[in-house]
Amino acid sequence: MGYEFSEVRLLKQQLVELNKIAHQVQMKVAQRIAQLAIRKVKKLTPVDTGNLRNNWKYYVMSKGDTIYIHIYNQAEYASFVENGHRIVVAGQTVGWVEGRFMLKLTMNDMQKIAPNMWQREMEKEMRRIFGD
Repeated sequence: MGYEFSEVRLLKQQLVELNKIAHQVQMKVAQRIAQLAIRKVKKLTPVDTGNLRNNWKYYVMSKGDTIYIHIYNQAEYASFVENGHRIVVAGQTVGWVEGRFMLKLTMNDMQKIAPNMWQREMEKEMRRIFGD
């Protein structure tokens, strides 16, 4: 039961390469998740003029080992459609409009999908580096 020192050296090189590309893979997966989330949230967004649907934006940023995906809508009434709002007539509350929860539902779906996407990409890179 022996091993060649060259095998250990090769393993070290492979691990160094995997470590170098891990962040790139994570950023690539984060971009895909953000794009998928934008498509889904737009499908769930109710349309009157199209302003709300067309204002969904995202950006991906990295701080240390953590990658953040920010999805936002700059339409001033977006939070009211998302979370619901009161109906006020002559200063009196006469009803409530339920929220549509487009973003909340999308984020719940993305949290289920993201780990599998990340795992698939990392496994693909590991197969490329270490061989089958």
